[in-house]
Amino acid sequence: MRWRPRACSSARPELQIRPMRPADLPAAFALQCRVYPDAYHEPQEALASRLEAGPAFCWVVEQGGQLTGYVFAHPWSGAPPPLHEPLPACVAEHLFLHDLAVCPNLRGMAAGRQLYACVAGEALRAGLGRIRLVAVGSASAFWQRQGFAELVLAGLHPAYGQAQVMQQDLLG
Repeated sequence: MRWRPRACSSARPELQIRPMRPADLPAAFALQCRVYPDAYHEPQEALASRLEAGPAFCWVVEQGGQLTGYVFAHPWSGAPPPLHEPLPACVAEHLFLHDLAVCPNLRGMAAGRQLYACVAGEALRAGLGRIRLVAVGSASAFWQRQGFAELVLAGLHPAYGQAQVMQQDLLG
């Protein structure tokens, strides 16, 4: 079943949030390369598989016509998927928030929170009441402020490095 994304408004008029399109993948990859260390740069084929698996859950932020933020999320089951590889098909038991990145010059403008709100709203509309993610680096503090808590899971792919699996139950 495919869900159609609804419009997601931005609290700031200078920021436009819209569903991601395949044509956005090169700009999303370029942003990923700007904001993350080399070990986290994923091939565009892997990013494309995430958009294909969850088109209703992938969003971008634009400012002045430029892609300045994105979020990739998709239905998933079990342990977090490996990095750098296209996704296999699966039966969804929750939504997996794969990656959220925002240009440093947008920090403090709530772009990350707005992207997450779009994902959470679509997850609820799709009947997926639980979201999981892997927080790398210092991201766990941001995700805790969004209502996520640490979840102890075995099987985290080594490419994630020092990371924390986190979960939020949207219905509880």
